[in-house]
Amino acid sequence: MDREQQVRRLWDSLARGDLSVMQAALCPHARWRAVQDGPWNCEDRAAIIEVMGRNLKQGLAGRIEEVIEVGERTVVAFRPESHGPDAWPLEDGIRHLVLTYEGELISEMKGCLNRASALEYASSGG
Repeated sequence: MDREQQVRRLWDSLARGDLSVMQAALCPHARWRAVQDGPWNCEDRAAIIEVMGRNLKQGLAGRIEEVIEVGERTVVAFRPESHGPDAWPLEDGIRHLVLTYEGELISEMKGCLNRASALEYASSGG
């Protein structure tokens, strides 16, 4: 399965409220970093799954607009159905996330402010 298929399979499972596919796709030491680092970052798989579960209960929904593979990283452009006033800003209604892989597993998810910064992060190594 290529990375775009994996990303779409992950999103489909999350949309159904199933966290098991995401849990299986993450390294135990996977990290989820926000646009700006802070105490809200998730520093391991268990924390990521906990936050994803809360997000799903709060109605996280939307669609993937684009998946771009850049070496060992993948840029995901996601259009959330709703966007709270305290959430990170969107670029034309889209949130960008860079996935870093170790083999077949995701070792890092990094939020980016816009498409340009996501592509730069993906190609520069961080």
